Amino acid sequence: MKAPTQVLDIGKEWIQYMLTDYERKENSGTTVTVESFATGKGSEVGDGFVGSIIKLYVNAKLSTQSNSSNHENKEYNLVVKLKGDDPNMGFLFEKAQVYMKEVIMYSKVLVEFDNFQKNRANNQYPICSPKFIYGKCNDEEFVLVMENIKHKGFGAHKKEETFNIEHLKLAVTQLVRLHAVSYSYNQSCSFLERHSEFEKTEYGTYFLNFANPALFDLQYEIMKKEKDEDLAKKIKSNKKNLVQQCQEMHSENNYKLLCLVHGDVHAMNMMFSYTDDDKNCNNPNDISLLDWQLCHWNTPAVDLQYLIYSTTSREFRKEHLEDILKFYHSSFVEATVKLRVEGLKWTYEDFKGDFNRMALYGLIRGVHLSFGHHCPELIKEYEDEKQKAINQSNFKKSLQAPLVKLSRKYILSSAMDSILNFAIKKSFKPYIKEITNRENENLASRVLGLIYEAEENGIFG
Repeated sequence: MKAPTQVLDIGKEWIQYMLTDYERKENSGTTVTVESFATGKGSEVGDGFVGSIIKLYVNAKLSTQSNSSNHENKEYNLVVKLKGDDPNMGFLFEKAQVYMKEVIMYSKVLVEFDNFQKNRANNQYPICSPKFIYGKCNDEEFVLVMENIKHKGFGAHKKEETFNIEHLKLAVTQLVRLHAVSYSYNQSCSFLERHSEFEKTEYGTYFLNFANPALFDLQYEIMKKEKDEDLAKKIKSNKKNLVQQCQEMHSENNYKLLCLVHGDVHAMNMMFSYTDDDKNCNNPNDISLLDWQLCHWNTPAVDLQYLIYSTTSREFRKEHLEDILKFYHSSFVEATVKLRVEGLKWTYEDFKGDFNRMALYGLIRGVHLSFGHHCPELIKEYEDEKQKAINQSNFKKSLQAPLVKLSRKYILSSAMDSILNFAIKKSFKPYIKEITNRENENLASRVLGLIYEAEENGIFG
């Protein structure tokens, strides 16, 4: 049955088909009859999700072939994920196979990893993610249906707030599980031979081609307005070399250890649960990872740099960074021992070397996410543009079709990189004043902290 493309397409017939498919995995004779259903908004402006997230509540009756007169009442609390509405980004996402990868992660890879760690380590390393219900992805269609874990007490961390040590350790523990299980699994059967979709490709790092130059230009302008002429000059004079370093660190594969990485581990792609008496949400007791679209085979330093530098403050890193890295490494080594990996040669110095090699990635992602998480006007502007595109008449869309097609032809060209580079600078530039005048203290402390820490670590040359 054809997958829905918008919330209005989600009807009784498709829901019955989808849930019957799900229930028959457990009992082949099951039929689901929908009694009632309701849809709701699953994401808000500023959440940063490219696709549409829709809540779906279903009341249904289940019957079996062996006993069709006896019905079981069942309620479903689900999330439906559909494609985004930007035609150019949608084209890029299709080239990068992000939709296909997410369906494969939920329906196959996470299941394989779970079975593997249960057999090898007695279920000590489960990778926590919402339960997969249904998925479909081909050239024309994409839909992903998951359990809505909010009704189990999970919620998003406030993106305006940095992680404390408890949140970060829980997130790192979950990354250890993903990295260690995928690495160990690969030792027994080649992961990429089974799932070649997760090879690192040029599409997966396309963002860097146009974003890096723009973000370095923004850092230069911020330092100019901060009257730090020496640092501004250093960033400007080394920009070409810095951009090249960013490209090289992603094109290389000669890191000490490779595994499956999540690729997008910022605060909005994980949910935490807390005990009832933890009113301030300071001590999470569980975590679930979301949004597996950017998974690929790479150094685990990709995830750690992204996570740490997009969710913590400079002051926090000064106090805790070394301890967190040691915690990650020791936990990884312990996990691979319990997963029966033999002959692991990956010292803390090896790991730290790869982590430092990816330092520019942490800086870039940290700066980029700081603007995304602390400039609500910027996100609203993006969401408004998206909504305008959705509301356009079919006639207007048909007039724009040749331009969209042309832009797709050149989407990986240097000309398109320059256009997108300019677009990022134009979008972010108005908010430089919020940093230099301290009008937005959260944004200022995050961005300036990242830049000055990078300078202390010798990243700018």
